[in-house]
Amino acid sequence: MNKPNHFLSIIILGLIALTLHSSAQSFVDSTCYKYFEITAKLKNGDTLSRSAWKTFISDKAIKDYMADQGVDDEYFESYRKNMQIVYMPQNADRLKKRLNDPNSYWLTYMINQYKINEEDMKAYLKTIDANPKSYFETSYQYAYSALPKTSHKTLPDLKVAIIPIHNDAHAQEGLIIYTLLCAFKNDQNKIGALGGHELHHMLRPQPTFDIEPQDESAVMAMYRVLNEGSADMVDKKYMTDTATKLLPTQRYFQEFFDEGKKILPRMDSLFQMGAGSWKSLRTRDYFKGTPFSSGHVPGTYLSHYIEKNGLKRKLLKSLNDPFSFFLIYDQASRRDKDKPFRFSAAAIKNIKNLKDKYIRRI
Repeated sequence: MNKPNHFLSIIILGLIALTLHSSAQSFVDSTCYKYFEITAKLKNGDTLSRSAWKTFISDKAIKDYMADQGVDDEYFESYRKNMQIVYMPQNADRLKKRLNDPNSYWLTYMINQYKINEEDMKAYLKTIDANPKSYFETSYQYAYSALPKTSHKTLPDLKVAIIPIHNDAHAQEGLIIYTLLCAFKNDQNKIGALGGHELHHMLRPQPTFDIEPQDESAVMAMYRVLNEGSADMVDKKYMTDTATKLLPTQRYFQEFFDEGKKILPRMDSLFQMGAGSWKSLRTRDYFKGTPFSSGHVPGTYLSHYIEKNGLKRKLLKSLNDPFSFFLIYDQASRRDKDKPFRFSAAAIKNIKNLKDKYIRRI
């Protein structure tokens, strides 16, 4: 695939036929009940064999999700061993020591959250299974809160898979994958907001232009920030340090906000350079200095100030335009009395030039 079509290839993967009819939407949570069968045996002191574990993780949703996370067989084997430490009663002393140091034993800590919340998780799943339509409707309403009215549609063949491993969410064509821990805790905090974030990715109007090779790194960096930053308007405001029903590691707002503020000067300096220098850069170079490169950083930061300064409605009219996201933020930063980060005149000029080049004026 040649570089000019790279951007469109990403967009096409996210496009799904839209209609107002939603009867085919469904939840798939069968792996959760298989997981509870595994944990019941572990609680009785049985080990978890490699073959049984391999069969369990062969589920397509689990494989798709973990592939997106970029993990390998070694990670899965470590996960299996940690399952035995967490659930087998004969390992109680080892578990106690590890839980005293969650930073060093993150997998142990995370799996233990599944253990201590298991009964509540079962009740949570039963509630959704009893009325999935209501859950979908609530999630769509959150998605619509950051979408123009023309995008207030539903996905007729959407499937949502809830898998009982790890702690995150992922959207791909026709499928949203929640990990049970992520969905359970986020819905305890604000039911439907997490679903709204993932639906936003699927419903948001998408750019339709090809990128010239010399502009690719800069435009793709802006696209990543728009992609997550606009969706973050749906749910990150509910994921602050005051959201005590979330795990501390799930209260993303402040971390994304602070990381965004930290790397914006670097992003600004690269935007100033222009296409002659952009062609030698990779998209991830714009996010250097932060462990996050998906676009949440600095998307959360930019969208916060856009909404705070009354420019959200203006943004919703241009959600298919990654350049406008930055230009509208520039307006917001000029209005805000707290003096948030300001892009340089040179960077703004280059962003405007890109907008003129790629976005057809009406």
